[in-house]
Amino acid sequence: MPCCDLLAWILIVKLAPTYYRKLERLLTDTGRFRELPSWRKDFKQIWRRHEKTPITLPVNPAYKTDTKKGLCTCLSMPTSRFLLCKHYVQGVEPVPPVFFLEVQRHRTPPFWRHPTLRPLGENPAPDACPHDDAGGTDDMVVDTPPGSDDNDDDLVDTPPGEDDRKTFIESMDEDIDLIMEFARGLKFQKQFRDQRMFQTLEREGAGFLRLGRACLGKEKRLKSTRGGVPSTWEAGSAMYYRARPAASHKRRAAFSARYFALKRV
Repeated sequence: MPCCDLLAWILIVKLAPTYYRKLERLLTDTGRFRELPSWRKDFKQIWRRHEKTPITLPVNPAYKTDTKKGLCTCLSMPTSRFLLCKHYVQGVEPVPPVFFLEVQRHRTPPFWRHPTLRPLGENPAPDACPHDDAGGTDDMVVDTPPGSDDNDDDLVDTPPGEDDRKTFIESMDEDIDLIMEFARGLKFQKQFRDQRMFQTLEREGAGFLRLGRACLGKEKRLKSTRGGVPSTWEAGSAMYYRARPAASHKRRAAFSARYFALKRV
Protein backbone atom coordinates (compact mmCIF):
# COMPACT_ATOMS: atom_id res chain seq x y z
CA MET A 1 0.00 0.00 0.00
CA PRO A 2 1.52 3.37 -0.99
CA CYS A 3 2.24 5.95 1.71
CA CYS A 4 -0.68 8.32 2.30
CA ASP A 5 -0.02 11.97 2.96
CA LEU A 6 -1.24 12.58 6.51
CA LEU A 7 -2.42 16.14 5.88
CA ALA A 8 -4.47 15.14 2.83
CA TRP A 9 -5.99 12.27 4.78
CA ILE A 10 -6.98 14.59 7.67
CA LEU A 11 -8.53 17.14 5.30
CA ILE A 12 -10.50 14.57 3.31
CA VAL A 13 -11.55 12.17 6.03
CA LYS A 14 -11.76 14.28 9.18
CA LEU A 15 -12.42 17.88 8.13
CA ALA A 16 -14.30 17.88 4.83
CA PRO A 17 -17.33 15.80 5.94
CA THR A 18 -18.09 18.30 8.72
CA TYR A 19 -18.31 21.20 6.28
CA TYR A 20 -20.27 19.13 3.78
CA ARG A 21 -22.89 18.55 6.46
CA LYS A 22 -22.92 22.26 7.40
CA LEU A 23 -23.33 23.28 3.76
CA GLU A 24 -26.15 20.81 3.22
CA ARG A 25 -27.92 22.02 6.36
CA LEU A 26 -27.69 25.64 5.22
CA LEU A 27 -28.89 24.98 1.68
CA THR A 28 -31.71 22.60 2.59
CA ASP A 29 -34.96 24.08 3.88
CA THR A 30 -35.80 21.93 6.88
CA GLY A 31 -38.58 24.18 8.20
CA ARG A 32 -36.66 24.83 11.40
CA PHE A 33 -35.55 28.23 12.67
CA ARG A 34 -31.95 29.09 11.90
CA GLU A 35 -30.21 31.79 13.90
CA LEU A 36 -29.45 34.97 11.98
CA PRO A 37 -25.86 36.18 11.51
CA SER A 38 -24.47 37.99 14.53
CA TRP A 39 -23.81 41.21 12.61
CA ARG A 40 -27.55 41.90 12.19
CA LYS A 41 -27.98 42.68 15.88
CA ASP A 42 -25.16 45.23 15.81
CA PHE A 43 -26.50 46.65 12.55
CA LYS A 44 -29.92 47.22 14.11
CA GLN A 45 -28.46 48.93 17.18
CA ILE A 46 -26.34 51.30 15.08
CA TRP A 47 -29.23 52.06 12.72
CA ARG A 48 -31.56 52.89 15.62
CA ARG A 49 -28.87 55.04 17.21
CA HIS A 50 -28.43 57.04 14.02
CA GLU A 51 -32.21 57.52 13.84
CA LYS A 52 -32.19 59.27 17.23
CA THR A 53 -29.01 61.32 16.77
CA PRO A 54 -29.91 64.97 16.10
CA ILE A 55 -28.44 66.56 12.98
CA THR A 56 -26.72 69.87 13.64
CA LEU A 57 -28.27 72.74 11.68
CA PRO A 58 -27.30 74.27 9.40
CA VAL A 59 -25.88 71.16 7.76
CA ASN A 60 -22.29 71.44 6.62
CA PRO A 61 -22.43 72.21 2.86
CA ALA A 62 -19.60 69.72 2.33
CA TYR A 63 -21.92 66.89 3.38
CA LYS A 64 -23.70 65.61 0.27
CA THR A 65 -26.11 62.74 0.91
CA ASP A 66 -27.45 60.51 -1.87
CA THR A 67 -30.16 58.38 -0.28
CA LYS A 68 -30.82 56.42 -3.48
CA LYS A 69 -27.23 55.23 -3.70
CA GLY A 70 -26.79 55.10 0.06
CA LEU A 71 -23.80 57.44 0.05
CA CYS A 72 -22.78 60.48 2.09
CA THR A 73 -19.64 62.61 2.10
CA CYS A 74 -19.64 63.17 5.87
CA LEU A 75 -16.76 61.96 8.02
CA SER A 76 -18.72 59.21 9.78
CA MET A 77 -19.75 57.05 6.84
CA PRO A 78 -16.30 56.01 5.50
CA THR A 79 -15.20 54.85 8.95
CA SER A 80 -18.48 53.16 9.87
CA ARG A 81 -18.50 49.40 10.19
CA PHE A 82 -21.75 49.20 8.23
CA LEU A 83 -21.21 52.29 6.04
CA LEU A 84 -23.98 54.22 7.78
CA CYS A 85 -24.36 57.77 9.07
CA LYS A 86 -27.14 59.84 10.62
CA HIS A 87 -27.64 61.87 7.43
CA TYR A 88 -28.38 58.76 5.36
CA VAL A 89 -30.47 56.94 7.98
CA GLN A 90 -32.66 59.98 8.61
CA GLY A 91 -32.92 60.65 4.87
CA VAL A 92 -34.89 57.47 4.19
CA GLU A 93 -38.37 56.39 5.21
CA PRO A 94 -38.69 54.74 8.65
CA VAL A 95 -38.04 51.04 8.25
CA PRO A 96 -40.26 48.27 9.69
CA PRO A 97 -38.86 45.60 12.04
CA VAL A 98 -38.73 43.04 9.22
CA PHE A 99 -36.16 45.24 7.49
CA PHE A 100 -33.47 44.18 9.96
CA LEU A 101 -34.17 40.50 9.24
CA GLU A 102 -34.21 40.71 5.44
CA VAL A 103 -31.90 43.57 4.40
CA GLN A 104 -29.07 42.42 2.15
CA ARG A 105 -25.49 43.64 1.99
CA HIS A 106 -23.85 44.41 -1.35
CA ARG A 107 -20.34 45.30 -2.41
CA THR A 108 -21.41 48.19 -4.66
CA PRO A 109 -23.73 51.15 -3.95
CA PRO A 110 -26.31 51.00 -2.62
CA PHE A 111 -24.67 48.79 -0.05
CA TRP A 112 -27.97 48.04 1.73
CA ARG A 113 -30.98 46.93 -0.32
CA HIS A 114 -34.53 46.18 0.70
CA PRO A 115 -37.96 47.05 -0.77
CA THR A 116 -38.78 49.26 2.23
CA LEU A 117 -35.55 51.26 1.99
CA ARG A 118 -36.75 54.38 0.16
CA PRO A 119 -35.83 58.09 0.27
CA LEU A 120 -38.16 60.34 2.23
CA GLY A 121 -41.27 61.27 0.25
CA GLU A 122 -40.81 58.62 -2.45
CA ASN A 123 -43.78 56.41 -3.27
CA PRO A 124 -43.16 52.67 -2.75
CA ALA A 125 -42.75 50.43 -5.78
CA PRO A 126 -45.34 47.64 -5.39
CA ASP A 127 -43.74 44.94 -7.51
CA ALA A 128 -40.02 45.51 -7.43
CA CYS A 129 -37.31 46.55 -5.11
CA PRO A 130 -36.12 50.04 -6.13
CA HIS A 131 -32.49 49.10 -5.60
CA ASP A 132 -32.39 45.71 -7.32
CA ASP A 133 -31.29 45.55 -10.92
CA ALA A 134 -30.38 42.84 -13.37
CA GLY A 135 -27.34 40.90 -12.36
CA GLY A 136 -27.31 42.46 -8.91
CA THR A 137 -27.00 39.11 -7.20
CA ASP A 138 -23.39 38.80 -8.33
CA ASP A 139 -22.43 41.61 -5.97
CA MET A 140 -24.38 40.30 -3.01
CA VAL A 141 -22.50 39.39 0.13
CA VAL A 142 -23.83 36.14 1.51
CA ASP A 143 -24.89 36.28 5.15
CA THR A 144 -22.43 34.67 7.49
CA PRO A 145 -23.66 31.23 8.59
CA PRO A 146 -24.24 30.65 12.30
CA GLY A 147 -21.23 29.49 14.22
CA SER A 148 -18.69 31.12 11.94
CA ASP A 149 -16.63 34.22 12.60
CA ASP A 150 -17.57 37.53 11.04
CA ASN A 151 -14.90 39.12 8.91
CA ASP A 152 -16.00 42.65 9.72
CA ASP A 153 -15.81 42.51 13.51
CA ASP A 154 -12.56 44.46 13.48
CA LEU A 155 -14.28 47.50 12.01
CA VAL A 156 -15.58 50.00 14.51
CA ASP A 157 -18.53 52.28 13.91
CA THR A 158 -17.99 55.96 14.48
CA PRO A 159 -19.86 57.23 17.56
CA PRO A 160 -22.81 59.46 16.73
CA GLY A 161 -22.09 63.16 16.50
CA GLU A 162 -18.33 62.69 16.35
CA ASP A 163 -18.00 65.30 13.63
CA ASP A 164 -19.63 67.83 15.98
CA ARG A 165 -17.49 67.14 19.02
CA LYS A 166 -15.37 69.78 20.76
CA THR A 167 -11.71 70.25 20.04
CA PHE A 168 -9.09 68.87 22.41
CA ILE A 169 -8.12 72.32 23.71
CA GLU A 170 -11.74 73.28 24.41
CA SER A 171 -12.45 70.04 26.26
CA MET A 172 -9.21 70.27 28.24
CA ASP A 173 -9.86 73.90 29.23
CA GLU A 174 -13.38 73.00 30.34
CA ASP A 175 -12.09 70.20 32.58
CA ILE A 176 -9.34 72.40 34.02
CA ASP A 177 -11.80 75.20 34.81
CA LEU A 178 -14.09 72.70 36.54
CA ILE A 179 -11.23 71.28 38.65
CA MET A 180 -9.94 74.72 39.66
CA GLU A 181 -13.41 76.00 40.56
CA PHE A 182 -14.07 72.85 42.59
CA ALA A 183 -10.71 73.27 44.36
CA ARG A 184 -11.70 76.80 45.39
CA GLY A 185 -14.98 75.41 46.67
CA LEU A 186 -13.14 72.79 48.72
CA LYS A 187 -10.96 75.47 50.31
CA PHE A 188 -14.14 77.20 51.42
CA GLN A 189 -15.33 73.95 53.04
CA LYS A 190 -12.34 73.79 55.41
CA GLN A 191 -13.78 76.31 57.84
CA PHE A 192 -16.75 74.04 58.59
CA ARG A 193 -14.59 71.02 59.52
CA ASP A 194 -17.30 68.65 58.28
CA GLN A 195 -15.96 65.09 58.38
CA ARG A 196 -18.82 63.86 56.22
CA MET A 197 -17.76 66.11 53.37
CA PHE A 198 -14.15 64.99 53.79
CA GLN A 199 -15.12 61.31 53.75
CA THR A 200 -17.27 61.86 50.66
CA LEU A 201 -14.35 63.53 48.91
CA GLU A 202 -12.00 60.69 49.83
CA ARG A 203 -14.49 58.05 48.72
CA GLU A 204 -15.92 59.55 45.53
CA GLY A 205 -12.72 61.21 44.36
CA ALA A 206 -10.35 58.38 45.24
CA GLY A 207 -9.54 57.63 41.61
CA PHE A 208 -8.81 61.24 40.75
CA LEU A 209 -6.70 61.71 43.88
CA ARG A 210 -4.66 58.61 43.03
CA LEU A 211 -4.09 59.97 39.54
CA GLY A 212 -2.96 63.33 40.92
CA ARG A 213 -0.54 61.73 43.39
CA ALA A 214 0.89 59.47 40.68
CA CYS A 215 1.42 62.32 38.20
CA LEU A 216 2.95 64.70 40.74
CA GLY A 217 5.11 61.91 42.14
CA LYS A 218 6.44 61.18 38.68
CA GLU A 219 7.14 64.87 38.13
CA LYS A 220 8.99 65.09 41.44
CA ARG A 221 11.17 62.11 40.55
CA LEU A 222 12.01 63.59 37.16
CA LYS A 223 13.04 66.92 38.68
CA SER A 224 15.04 65.34 41.48
CA THR A 225 18.83 65.23 41.09
CA ARG A 226 19.07 62.29 43.47
CA GLY A 227 18.08 58.72 42.95
CA GLY A 228 17.55 56.80 39.75
CA VAL A 229 15.94 58.19 36.63
CA PRO A 230 12.38 56.89 36.05
CA SER A 231 11.90 54.48 33.18
CA THR A 232 10.87 55.96 29.84
CA TRP A 233 7.92 53.57 29.53
CA GLU A 234 6.82 53.71 33.12
CA ALA A 235 3.58 51.82 33.47
CA GLY A 236 0.64 53.15 35.43
CA SER A 237 -1.90 55.93 35.28
CA ALA A 238 0.83 58.60 34.99
CA MET A 239 2.33 57.07 31.86
CA TYR A 240 1.15 59.89 29.56
CA TYR A 241 1.78 62.75 32.00
CA ARG A 242 4.54 65.12 30.86
CA ALA A 243 6.42 66.75 33.71
CA ARG A 244 6.73 70.53 33.80
CA PRO A 245 10.27 71.90 33.42
CA ALA A 246 12.14 72.80 36.58
CA ALA A 247 12.85 76.43 37.48
CA SER A 248 16.53 76.02 36.57
CA HIS A 249 15.54 74.79 33.13
CA LYS A 250 13.32 77.83 32.64
CA ARG A 251 16.15 80.20 33.59
CA ARG A 252 18.52 78.37 31.27
CA ALA A 253 16.03 78.57 28.41
CA ALA A 254 15.46 82.30 29.02
CA PHE A 255 19.22 82.93 29.09
CA SER A 256 19.69 81.00 25.84
CA ALA A 257 16.93 82.98 24.18
CA ARG A 258 18.49 86.31 25.21
CA TYR A 259 21.94 85.11 24.14
CA PHE A 260 20.84 84.16 20.63
CA ALA A 261 18.80 87.37 20.33
CA LEU A 262 21.88 89.47 21.14
CA LYS A 263 24.00 87.36 18.82
CA ARG A 264 21.67 88.04 15.90
CA VAL A 265 21.89 91.78 16.60
